[in-house]
Amino acid sequence: MAANILNVADAEAIRQRLALLQADSPRQWGTMTVPEMCWHCRQQLEFVLRPADTKVLKTIYRFQPFKWLAVFGVPWPKEAPTAPQMDARRSQPAVGDVAAERQALLAALEQVLLLPDINAVHPLFGRLGKHYWGRLIWKHLDHHLRQFNC
Repeated sequence: MAANILNVADAEAIRQRLALLQADSPRQWGTMTVPEMCWHCRQQLEFVLRPADTKVLKTIYRFQPFKWLAVFGVPWPKEAPTAPQMDARRSQPAVGDVAAERQALLAALEQVLLLPDINAVHPLFGRLGKHYWGRLIWKHLDHHLRQFNC
């Protein structure tokens, strides 16, 4: 079974990996710092927590089996482009230190885990059920934790 943030053991494993992050954790690819990565990952959770009207792009990822492959199948490529609103370098938000950003990320994650359902519409995948969102969130966090060797 694929890891999913909605599974208690998978969520705990992500929390433990987040605890390993340090300001000097070695970056394996990309340009984000550890605090910027935490901010970036939190933006996905904020999107889920506060769904807004979302324009779904006309891509093949709206349809099965492409949606399933992207969420459950193939790994995400390193250096993949980031949506501008989730790009800390483009958005230039006030990013705190590692401890502050990690805590904000963990707080948002706990809020997501308490949701009875997830109604956000993803711009690439369209409507996703809670199980798909749980996998997508886990996959995103895992991708960036591996970016910093955690």
